[in-house]
Amino acid sequence: MSVALDSLSVTARTSLSEILDIFQNSTRDLLLFDERTVITDPHLELLTDYPRSSSAALVAIVKNGNTLVRQSRIASASSASHKVTIGNRDFVGGLRLSQKQRETIIPALENAIAFRAKGNALDLLLVALVRGTIKVDAVDVLSAPWSRSDDPRERERVKSEINGLNIATLRLKIANRANDGFFSVFFLRKFSKILTWAAVKVGATPNQVTLLSFAIGLYSAYSFSRGTFLSVLLGAFLLQLSIIVDCVDGELARYTRKFSKLGAWLDAVTDRVKEYLVFLGLAYGASLEGRDLWIPAMAMMAIQACRHLSDYNFAQSMKVRTEEKFATPVDFMAEFDGIIPTERGPRGRLRYWLGKIIQFPIGERWLVISASAVVGGAALTFTIMPTLAFISAVVVFRGRAIRTKEMERNPLNSSLIVNQSDLLGIKASFTRRISWIEPSILRLIEALILIAIFVHQDVLGVPSFIILFSIIFHHYDNLYRALQDEKKPTWLNALGFYLGGRILLIGAALLTGVDITLIAWYFAVIFLALSSFQWVIGHKQNRISE
Repeated sequence: MSVALDSLSVTARTSLSEILDIFQNSTRDLLLFDERTVITDPHLELLTDYPRSSSAALVAIVKNGNTLVRQSRIASASSASHKVTIGNRDFVGGLRLSQKQRETIIPALENAIAFRAKGNALDLLLVALVRGTIKVDAVDVLSAPWSRSDDPRERERVKSEINGLNIATLRLKIANRANDGFFSVFFLRKFSKILTWAAVKVGATPNQVTLLSFAIGLYSAYSFSRGTFLSVLLGAFLLQLSIIVDCVDGELARYTRKFSKLGAWLDAVTDRVKEYLVFLGLAYGASLEGRDLWIPAMAMMAIQACRHLSDYNFAQSMKVRTEEKFATPVDFMAEFDGIIPTERGPRGRLRYWLGKIIQFPIGERWLVISASAVVGGAALTFTIMPTLAFISAVVVFRGRAIRTKEMERNPLNSSLIVNQSDLLGIKASFTRRISWIEPSILRLIEALILIAIFVHQDVLGVPSFIILFSIIFHHYDNLYRALQDEKKPTWLNALGFYLGGRILLIGAALLTGVDITLIAWYFAVIFLALSSFQWVIGHKQNRISE
């Protein structure tokens, strides 16, 4: 991706007025770069080649630095005339001003210029932006040396180190997903990097890789469904191959700068479909040997779905509440930057990775599924998975309860939760601070009632699993749309009968002798096929109109 930008090399003589004039007299984003800064081209491209809707600044992780980052956003900055209360980054000296924020940037700079503060124009600019409540994304410079120094010898030293780097390898490192799980970092991505390099060479797109991973995952589920030891072994191998390939699509998107809402949705929903169809395959394979594991299979699917929803909703709720704190402007020359320190001390490496493992992310989950299925079959999988999920939930929810208690007693200023309620006529959350858990509770209640109905009517099997799976997919679909500030069309929700109507319909249909297979087909068509088709077509049309 190549984005047209204006650019300016900032020197000691550059003024804020000069920057404002260039920005104001252009319709293109403005790239500002300190003449003293030395970084790699791939890191500079994080500003120039990424599609961005807001301004962005290059920063490096440093203890007690001159810049503070919260929620991947610059919260406070410093200059010769300003200090930060607490810092966790250093400003590297590269900044992109977004024309999409033009109406707020111009008055903020005009205000800052009036004070004639001392300092480098880039530093003063960053202070003016963040104190004026203008969003500036923090872009971390990782895996390579950098310098922003007045000493020419230091700059030459860093240039020499950069010249000795393998830039292709660096690009792959930058493309790695930040904040990943232990198994993904130390095993899966060792293999995915090789496949990402190959995908770049053949010109594959991220969505093509996602669909390849999906196909492998589906065949893994089919292999598990055959029930023999060799087929289960093959299923376990394919499941690990699927997740390795799944790592590639994100790496490839970051490497090639090819991002889209459709791609993000596709990547997310296919992961869930693969995992739950593997549960279906294991339960079906066990049934061939006369073992009835449909209840634990459906229960595990419901438990995992509720956990996923709570993970996403808690993180997004915290982000929204943190963003609200950025909405209070600070006087440009105020001594206090308005930041109240809440940062916790850094965790040791061992504690950090143990914390990652206890969260039971997808890499660890799929490893447990594969290993337990091979060692003890589906029965062991559906014994150990809920156990580990329970331990993880206790630890994770304990931490969330503490953080929730620290929240202000205000309703969430977002439609995130309401858009997922799936309750006819409901237009507000039921709670204030704990609204993030509401979708999970509703989904759990629905799943338990449906499983109870299936047990009472003695219809446990593939059709009942497909019904619950389709409904859970519907809730994931609502979640991913809500995360992108969208809502499923009313007519689609109506076809799904909303939560209460759906339970009544399924219960009444089974009581009156309606074939459960017909019910399964209906919800599969509505939630799996029609909803997905509507999303894909809608976003293709949006892309064309843009």
